[in-house]
Amino acid sequence: MATTDRITGKDLYVSFAGVVLSGDFTSVSFNSEGDLADVTAGADTAHYYVPLERTDGEVTVESFYAGTATWQGVAVNTAGTLIIAPKGTASGNPKFTCARAIVKSREMSVPFDDGVTMSVTFQQSAAMADGTY
Repeated sequence: MATTDRITGKDLYVSFAGVVLSGDFTSVSFNSEGDLADVTAGADTAHYYVPLERTDGEVTVESFYAGTATWQGVAVNTAGTLIIAPKGTASGNPKFTCARAIVKSREMSVPFDDGVTMSVTFQQSAAMADGTY
């Protein structure tokens, strides 16, 4: 198995609506799923699904708290373009872009004796396009 395409998260770049969320990341995860229509007939013994042309997905960014401006930039229900570059922004590196994402939820954790973290979940409202810088 070739190892040349393996990367680590140290160069990860994420921005939302012009606000750069890059910094000390804990994790970034994103998923896509297809919509299915259940067309099971009454006599069928198992469900029968038909794929639709729609997809859905979410992206969750977890990181150390990055300041007031960043926190305000990810206010709930804010819509904007979400860019994820797992290998950084150098020419030729992979780039995932959701032209319209909405901040679905955000959370801040302030533990007694540890680093303050934030978690933001984005709802994709457009397809995630993959390309390169």
